[in-house]
Amino acid sequence: MTLNLNIRSIRKQRGLRISDLAEMVGVSTAHMSEVERGVKNLNNHLIERLSAALKVPPEALIADATGVSKLTPILSQLDDGDLGRVEAFALALLKSEAMTQRN
Repeated sequence: MTLNLNIRSIRKQRGLRISDLAEMVGVSTAHMSEVERGVKNLNNHLIERLSAALKVPPEALIADATGVSKLTPILSQLDDGDLGRVEAFALALLKSEAMTQRN
């Protein structure tokens, strides 16, 4: 499975060159380039070092291709009753989509 990573965009927002970030996390520039492009796998230690170097939480390094993370701050403000209604609505949408695909 290939992850959609935010490392490059965060690095650029911070005004860092790839060689700067590589040095900060203790890898070669070539290795950092491969990590940014998703060619090299990330391990927990590298994720922690990248997170610290870029001053972001680890989850910020991985892009949410589905867009679901945009809902988290909104959903966290809802009470249990409202969360239940959101869940029921989402399930109804799925059911409706499944019925549409059958026809």
